[in-house]
Amino acid sequence: MVSLRLHFKGLLKNLQPPPERVEAARALPKPVQEFLRLHPEFVTLSPHTRLAGSYAQDLSVGDVKDVDFVVRTDGDPKDNDPEAKMTIRALKSVLDGLPEYLEMQGYAEIEVTGARRSVHVCFPEQNFHLDVVPCIAPDGFNEPLWVPDRGFNRWIPSHPLGAVQQVTDLETAYPGKFRNLSKLTKHFRNGQMKRSRPKSYWLLTLLIHEFRDNGFTGSDPLPESFHTLIDRLCKRLAPIYGRTDGVTPNLKDPMLGHNVSWNWGRGDFETFMRRLDDGRRWSQYALDAAAKDDLDEAVKQWRRVFGDKFPTDVTELARAEASTRQPGKTSVASAGLILPGAAARTLPVPPTKYYGEPVD
Repeated sequence: MVSLRLHFKGLLKNLQPPPERVEAARALPKPVQEFLRLHPEFVTLSPHTRLAGSYAQDLSVGDVKDVDFVVRTDGDPKDNDPEAKMTIRALKSVLDGLPEYLEMQGYAEIEVTGARRSVHVCFPEQNFHLDVVPCIAPDGFNEPLWVPDRGFNRWIPSHPLGAVQQVTDLETAYPGKFRNLSKLTKHFRNGQMKRSRPKSYWLLTLLIHEFRDNGFTGSDPLPESFHTLIDRLCKRLAPIYGRTDGVTPNLKDPMLGHNVSWNWGRGDFETFMRRLDDGRRWSQYALDAAAKDDLDEAVKQWRRVFGDKFPTDVTELARAEASTRQPGKTSVASAGLILPGAAARTLPVPPTKYYGEPVD
């Protein structure tokens, strides 16, 4: 069977956010966090803010255009004190003064708009958005907290840092599998669904439950693992897809157990299932072609799954990998394969992650 290991390595490399966007994700939240920490009309508690969402989980793919962070305030969520909708309004009112504050720091044309559970801060020149989510965190960010829902005018339990830790734990249990498969699944969704996309947190919830319930074979190559994953997701959701009463999946929050997909419309769910089945079929074609040593056909089918981010030529990746081996012991074949040679000479690089430091 022909190996596509380098092609998937190249795909994951192509999905990495550009360095300048990563820098924007690091830099832009800081002045907003500082503005809120110092503002007398919206009192926050220490630690005042913390990053959340895909960026904090190290699951971003493609161009990073938004970052979420929670800002901690005081209150009693069970008594709706302060009222959820009034908290969002109060935060919006305070952030309306942000453009003038940031203009003095060289930022221009900042836009502030309210949303259901957050306030959006847009940096048009940088093509970047922040979602600022107020929260009541009685025991700090590392424990369950509450976020407001303006539509229902109540506080909703959430555990954003718990999701970050869950991703870390599953990656530790299945190294090279959980994060990579999560990124591939998200990219597959982005490419195959221009509209009606399921939310990223719903996808993450599906994957967490699948890994928790059934585990994963760590030794399988990534192409086989991706096909296995979407095949298992199809089978997991098939009983609901086959019903005729309009129901959609009840995806239980991995940490708190409540239904996070309550607003997933039946039409959108059916579209997702059709796209998932397409991916399962195309990936099987790709695996069959690889089993017949038909590299061109295998690449063609994987590009149906992942689009033009899936590389056709991995010669440079192969050369780079060969350069880490002892000189004179390896060579690169025309198909981009490294021929057997001496043991690889590598330098260990410690893993890095950035969840955002609390602003005190």
